[in-house]
Amino acid sequence: MKTFAVCLAALLCACATARPAAQPAQCSVENAALTDLTAARDAVRLHMAYPLGGGGSVEDAFATLRADAERARTPGEHLHVIETFVYDLADHHIELSTNNQQSPRLVPTGASVWVEYRGGQYVVTQVRPGSAVRAAGLREGMIVDSIDGRAPSALPLPPVNDAGEAFALGFAARVALAGTHAHDAVIVAHDARGRIETLVALNDAQSDGLASLSFPAPDVALIRINNSLGDSDLPAAFDALMARARSARVILLDLRDTPSGGDTDVAEPIMSWFVHGARGYQLDHRGDRTWIANVRGRADAFGGRLIVLADHWTGSMGEGMTIGLRSAAGATYVGTPMAGLRGAIEEFPVPCLGVRIRLPVEQLFTVEGQPRELATPDVLVSEESLATSDDAVLQAALRLAVQR
Repeated sequence: MKTFAVCLAALLCACATARPAAQPAQCSVENAALTDLTAARDAVRLHMAYPLGGGGSVEDAFATLRADAERARTPGEHLHVIETFVYDLADHHIELSTNNQQSPRLVPTGASVWVEYRGGQYVVTQVRPGSAVRAAGLREGMIVDSIDGRAPSALPLPPVNDAGEAFALGFAARVALAGTHAHDAVIVAHDARGRIETLVALNDAQSDGLASLSFPAPDVALIRINNSLGDSDLPAAFDALMARARSARVILLDLRDTPSGGDTDVAEPIMSWFVHGARGYQLDHRGDRTWIANVRGRADAFGGRLIVLADHWTGSMGEGMTIGLRSAAGATYVGTPMAGLRGAIEEFPVPCLGVRIRLPVEQLFTVEGQPRELATPDVLVSEESLATSDDAVLQAALRLAVQR
């Protein structure tokens, strides 16, 4: 048995949002935690565009926590009640605008391991490229035996029904593996040969600059976006890279480091480099309205081939760009399923804490009508390939790029 330590970059998700709610709820100082729990429940009732991830009900989540809210006295107890309510919604795209040292890290931003529940086992389906836990030996296909000394099946589950149970089991394991801001989850896992590894599951992936450019093959340019889709300086930085890359025959656009999402005002100028004319890239639905989000291409748009690289650390706006460039620019999507973050989010007040809860309020689809969170690659890189290569996704994209 080996023990490995890995460093963490604990990041707070900055996903694309619509306008915040205009009228904040009023705080009752007599029972602040219950007031906030009620406000969070009412926001979900009124505005959330999707069912709970586990298939349970928001009323069940509220009822389970009501007594804890009534007993909460300290700020830490108060925050824990609201964070537990968020957990019970079983949706990686729902979060609070605050945390403390005991708060769970966000998935996928603060995670290095993606696990799913399959056939009674917790299967590692992807280990984040470049993470120290990957360098330490954790690989796709391994089975998680314990997290912090207990079996994954013993983790607390959000409210579930039969249809949502498998998702909820995987959701609970992913949250536990991400750890908290003060604690790094310890995994015990085994591979097909029965070899057992003990690893500390931290995400130490760090990138320099907003984006980078390299030329991994003749006539092939690789542009990597470094979790900066919410940074207003990115479009200008991307323009500078495109000035050097536009003569390539193929551009590989790497969106595998966009877990924190971003903003359409940042993403659309980047997409415009690859679109000719005005094209729809995503279908939005809210209430009784459905509309197509459009992007208009630049007059000097790139005329070569575009391949988009995406995986489980492609989140929110990164997912929108991936499906959008496939529809609007004819891009080929190479990699794995993405983070599956549902919808466009909006903020609602949690009045006594003085923070906000972020909820998906608009359903998002490909222009062909497929839910964005269910999008799959044109070229799927298998878990077996991921396990035997340092960067199987890039290798698959390069093989495609060099084909004439």
